[in-house]
Amino acid sequence: MNTTSATPAGPAPVWDVINGFTSYWALSAALDLGLFDALAEHADSGKGLDAKQLAASIGAAEDAPVTVLAETLVALDLLAAVGSRFRLTPVAEHYLVSSAPASMAALVRYSPGPPVAWPGLAETIRTGAPEPAVTADLTALYPALVRATGPTQARVASAVAAELERRGWWPRQPTVVDLGCGSGAWLTALLHTRPSGTVIAVDRPNVLPIAEQAAREVGLREHVITVAGDYLEADLPVAAADVVVLAHVLRAEPAERARRLLARAVELAGADGVVVVVDYTRPDPARTRHDDSGGEDDGVGEDRSAVCVAARHELLLSLTMLASTAGLGVTVADLRAWAEAADAELVDSFEPVPRQHVRLIRSRTPEVTS
Repeated sequence: MNTTSATPAGPAPVWDVINGFTSYWALSAALDLGLFDALAEHADSGKGLDAKQLAASIGAAEDAPVTVLAETLVALDLLAAVGSRFRLTPVAEHYLVSSAPASMAALVRYSPGPPVAWPGLAETIRTGAPEPAVTADLTALYPALVRATGPTQARVASAVAAELERRGWWPRQPTVVDLGCGSGAWLTALLHTRPSGTVIAVDRPNVLPIAEQAAREVGLREHVITVAGDYLEADLPVAAADVVVLAHVLRAEPAERARRLLARAVELAGADGVVVVVDYTRPDPARTRHDDSGGEDDGVGEDRSAVCVAARHELLLSLTMLASTAGLGVTVADLRAWAEAADAELVDSFEPVPRQHVRLIRSRTPEVTS
């Protein structure tokens, strides 16, 4: 590889990565200080707050440090500045105010997983598995993490219900199996559209109470049957389901367990049901062109750089899985192959919420061929 050129490459990509660490902690500090909530309380005036007012609102002793933080958030497109005043951007208003319906404020803190996982990432990659202490921390973190995912997943689930209705795949009294029910956002959103349905919710013993409470709060607890345990092994009170949900669980599993989990979901869905997979899929394996001798002509295939850049979000989340779980993320090629092995196929995909990819899998029928 030629590393020399008339104009040396600049260090901007390196600085972008270094500054990414600072950017994350700037956002975390702003959330801890209640900065976005403070600005939301004064949003009706349309004027925003100056640094002194903002400092007083969040209990800061001096306004100069608040100015540095607020201006940094402006540079990150998370605040707007007009004159000496700061105010929320539409992104901050929708996703960083704690009371907003689609708030990601809690998710900012918990989505990266256990903080202890990251300094040990090199060793995890070297050995192929995170340290037991990381796994233990992740187990303890799960209840808070699944709560944090709730607002986003509720929006996705509502959109999926509408899509299933449009396709005629959403019966009046459906039986739903939610393998890895987490916050309960999926079961409550689906039951909201079919309150006479039944959901079998499977998850860890320390997570299930969260889903139970979510169902209780909307008056649907009697329609939810909870099953604690490994979603591959747990005995279920039904043999078939109209809809089986696998929302953000496959990428946290090693490939063989993920394959078996999808196979179980397909079996539960049977000939008439549908498996709903929601996940951040990393790019499919690189494709290269083979020369006449049978060897690989490396570098002649697709532009892998462009593929990886386009999938930056998904790759970073796959790395998050690698840092603290036995999973590496999944690819669409994985899903297709696993579905085919289970005599099913991926029939469609859509993105109801930005960066939330939904894939629908159904068993093959005599009318559907590969």
